[in-house]
Amino acid sequence: MNEPGKGKRIFEILQEYRVWFFTLLLTDGLCALFLWLADIRIFRLLSGLLFFSSAAVCLCTVFLLYRREKRRERLYTDFLYSPDSFHTEQAAEAVNGREQRQIRKTAGLLAAEAGKLSEERMERRGYEEYIESWAHEVKTPLSLITLMLDSRSGEMSEEVRTRLNCSQIQIQRYVEQILYYSRLKADHKDYVMEHISLAECCSEALDEHRFLLQSYGFRVTETYESVSAFTDRRGLLFLPGQVLSNAAKYRKTDGTEPRLQLSAKRADDGRSVLLTVSDNGIGVMRQDLPFIFDKGFCSETGENGRKSTGMGLYLARKMAEDLEIEISAESEYGAGFTISFCFCETKKN
Repeated sequence: MNEPGKGKRIFEILQEYRVWFFTLLLTDGLCALFLWLADIRIFRLLSGLLFFSSAAVCLCTVFLLYRREKRRERLYTDFLYSPDSFHTEQAAEAVNGREQRQIRKTAGLLAAEAGKLSEERMERRGYEEYIESWAHEVKTPLSLITLMLDSRSGEMSEEVRTRLNCSQIQIQRYVEQILYYSRLKADHKDYVMEHISLAECCSEALDEHRFLLQSYGFRVTETYESVSAFTDRRGLLFLPGQVLSNAAKYRKTDGTEPRLQLSAKRADDGRSVLLTVSDNGIGVMRQDLPFIFDKGFCSETGENGRKSTGMGLYLARKMAEDLEIEISAESEYGAGFTISFCFCETKKN
């Protein structure tokens, strides 16, 4: 909390008590006038003393008021940060009767609100723990579904098998988003920092989305230099994975062959490395581009945009911030979308 300076506080005191200071000066002026009318010689002798005594009284009064106001502000600030009975009574004793009632009433309202916030915090924590537990539990039946699709794929038509596999991958992505969201909100992060090859990370992300990309006929181009990033493997894997999922979701449906290009290289400054993922999908409209990383933002681009949760790129941005990775995006509507991750390279010991 920014406190006003000493000069500003003194000015506020003079403004607040200006009526009393004016009364004091008016009284001194009347005394001087009566003294001058009674005996001008005595007035000349005592006028200086009268002036200095009035100035001394004003200065002492301002000094005492300044100390009192400073103490009141300190006690009131302590009361606001900790409105318990001790601080409430201390703040009440420093003010007059009317303000005492207001402080005690405020303390009661703050205590009630603190109780409500505590209950809401406990309910929210319980809800988050339930969702996280559900996300872990649902991975078991998802694994069984995957196993059944692999073992019984011969009994299904190509179209049915493709639809089921794509749906299974999408459900898996949504479950992962819940788990990563819980991970980002945790008080203690379980990141394991290590040197990771960006080429290996991209290959692993492509393997996880291989069936989805093949189902939609994506042509993937990979260009990697021998560069690495010092970061958390799971968090890093989530970033290109989210981009690949979005590329499949926002592909063109006019018969254009969907393409993906992944590259990893050293940046021009020589001190960082860049991981870039580009597609030739429908892209993002210019007015939407500044907001794509905002929580819950859903572009009106296409039917899939209206069905989007607006959480994928938000989680990617939060994960990138947690891992100190710079994330940026470029797009031309109708021509594709490009997202880049910049890593400050750390040399191995």
